[in-house]
Amino acid sequence: MLDVLTYMFDYLFEEAEQNNAHEINDSELKAHLSDAGFDVAGIDKALSWLENIATLQDGKIKPFDLIHQTSMRIYTDAEQSKLDAKARGFLLFMENVGQLDANQREMIIEQVMSLGDTGIELEDLKWVVMMVLGNSVDGEISAQWLESIVFLDENRTLQ
Repeated sequence: MLDVLTYMFDYLFEEAEQNNAHEINDSELKAHLSDAGFDVAGIDKALSWLENIATLQDGKIKPFDLIHQTSMRIYTDAEQSKLDAKARGFLLFMENVGQLDANQREMIIEQVMSLGDTGIELEDLKWVVMMVLGNSVDGEISAQWLESIVFLDENRTLQ
């Protein structure tokens, strides 16, 4: 499913950069993804996954109301097996630099857990972070900054 999501995100980002005036509807997006070789079930799962982000962002579901800024996040065994130490460290880093709040972190973790893959690589986590933050209604985040997250070289520091 992550392959469908990253391909879709690239496609939509490319369309936005080219300043195509029309909005891409679901059927057009599904047709494009199908033409790219993705199966219908995978496309539907990816779109549902994105819809869940939108639902969380719109406040229709509020599973994280009790999170306080002074709280500490303890990861479950299942979360630790899905998110290795590098991935958890990246989420902590994002919080520490003020680019991610506790609610957004929980949305990211929830979305990662729903991916179904056994583990998630740091590079894939960065895509998930970018998708969640890119759909955030809590504040404007520059596209350049989001792109720098995904393409950040682990041996360099983020500026």
